[in-house]
Amino acid sequence: MITTSARRIAAVLAACLLAVLPATHASAGAPGDGGQGSPGRTTFGVQPSAAKKPDARPNFSYGATPGALVKDHIAVFNYGTKPLTLRVYAQDAFTTADGGFDLFAAKHKPTDAGSWIELRKDQVKIPARSRVIVPFTLTVPAKATPGDHTAGIVASLSAAGADDKGSKVALDQRVGARVYLRVAGALTPRLAVEDLRTVYDGTANPFGTGSATVTYTVRNTGNVRLAAHQTVTVRDGLGGTAEVSGPRDLPELLPGDSVAVTAKATGVLPAFRDTTSVTIDPEPVRGDIQHRILPRVTATEAFTAVPWAFLALLLVLATAVTLVLIRRHRRRRSRSAPARSVSRPKQAVGLAAATVLAAGAFVGGTPVDARAADAGRLAVTPGKGSDTQAITLTAEAPCPARTTNVIARVAGAGFPRDGQIVVGNAPLTTYGTVPGAGLSIPLMYTMRDYAGTAGFTTLRGTYTFTVSCLKGPFDPTSLRNFTGSLRFTQNSAYRDGTKVALPEKAPVPPSPAAPNASTAPEASGQSQGLPVPAATGQGGAAVPPGTAQTVPVAAAEDSDPALTAWSVTGFGVCLLALATAVALRVRGRRARSE
Repeated sequence: MITTSARRIAAVLAACLLAVLPATHASAGAPGDGGQGSPGRTTFGVQPSAAKKPDARPNFSYGATPGALVKDHIAVFNYGTKPLTLRVYAQDAFTTADGGFDLFAAKHKPTDAGSWIELRKDQVKIPARSRVIVPFTLTVPAKATPGDHTAGIVASLSAAGADDKGSKVALDQRVGARVYLRVAGALTPRLAVEDLRTVYDGTANPFGTGSATVTYTVRNTGNVRLAAHQTVTVRDGLGGTAEVSGPRDLPELLPGDSVAVTAKATGVLPAFRDTTSVTIDPEPVRGDIQHRILPRVTATEAFTAVPWAFLALLLVLATAVTLVLIRRHRRRRSRSAPARSVSRPKQAVGLAAATVLAAGAFVGGTPVDARAADAGRLAVTPGKGSDTQAITLTAEAPCPARTTNVIARVAGAGFPRDGQIVVGNAPLTTYGTVPGAGLSIPLMYTMRDYAGTAGFTTLRGTYTFTVSCLKGPFDPTSLRNFTGSLRFTQNSAYRDGTKVALPEKAPVPPSPAAPNASTAPEASGQSQGLPVPAATGQGGAAVPPGTAQTVPVAAAEDSDPALTAWSVTGFGVCLLALATAVALRVRGRRARSE
């Protein structure tokens, strides 16, 4: 009896201990048990540790200078009843699409802090209900850029399993401990709002309000990880404010990473020209120091909200009034003198013409997307190469005179439908030009890097690059597009790069540096793994690091002014037609009274 009670008490204490351990852990059924909690179930985890036993640190956090060497330990736990063999390695970190913290897959080659960590063992054998402490070193390169660099140390268990269809798949279960490293130097905490767009969704109620979908991207253009408080405001042309649901605050955004945000606004009054404002207030992440300069970022965009239901109602009313006037005119004509029958048909024809004019105004006032840009060709050099080779894109002609920014995408098998950004929204002056041709843009990463960032490894078929000459940093209007392509005949080699007749011995500008950005490819949204354009101040002048003391405010122009012009014109012509019909009616009455 005493022995049984002692065993029960020990079991309860062990369960409580496992519940309060700060270590990250994962559990899964061993191969063959279906993960149903059989005696073969495996549970393992990792935790920062001293040389002899684990400590209470929630993660690894260091401050160092370039060239420094840091020594530390990580404890790997096996909570299961059977021995485990786990793989341990370091990997770079990135911000997920929903603003979370994650590590790249094992097949991804680390290029930032993950490549600076060296573990004494890459594989550990852990007895049942035991732990192994693994030493590691973190060597900061002498040329490491100032600011935050993030990574993680992972314990991984590979096993075979089956999917819902019974097909065999490889399961890779992993847990990790975060590694935060801040390299001494000038810190530039800075966020930016990019690609702000608002789409209005109308209502069938002529006197009702519609909704709008607001999308934008928050990018960390500085060198410090930051949290962010977001505020979205939608105002109509009469000064009213719509109700906006979300967006939630961002708990952590790593340097160079970005997050795509979507907010929904209801009660939007269609007043032809409404505006959307996004305000981002950067904040230090939990546990970090309070930075002296945290500039607020504001972006504003005007969008078109046409009250089509209300305009349609006016058209119906105008048509009905015209028909009533014509009917009354015909009745009175049958009772009128023959001498007046000559002018009255003219009045009826005028009323009918006014109706046709009103209908034509609405048909002619239907907005047409005027954003299409002339297409040009884009040279892809070298014309043949491998997936690890540097690629340069050269336009056959310069961008139009009003161009201020450029952006480039690649589309094809494996990439998102709209393409993945390979050159972020950058000022036109960031890249050099080829005499007699246009921009020459050397891509910072290779096709293998872009594919890995997008989550696939097999490059196949044709991939098309598009360089767009933008009207402004926050105006998505493309004044001209240049396209070129290459074709992968096998996974690691491509051919048939687009050729354009360019001047011989055209100088190729050096690859632009991405200030204050992590060297690891990003992994969020379509801007994954891309260079971050240099921050600019008023007038386009570069802002030196550590001098961002003013509040940057970015105001976007109307995304489609032609749409507003056509809508207002159609509405005005409709009212003019209605006024013409009334004038003709009054004139007819006066003529009969005489």
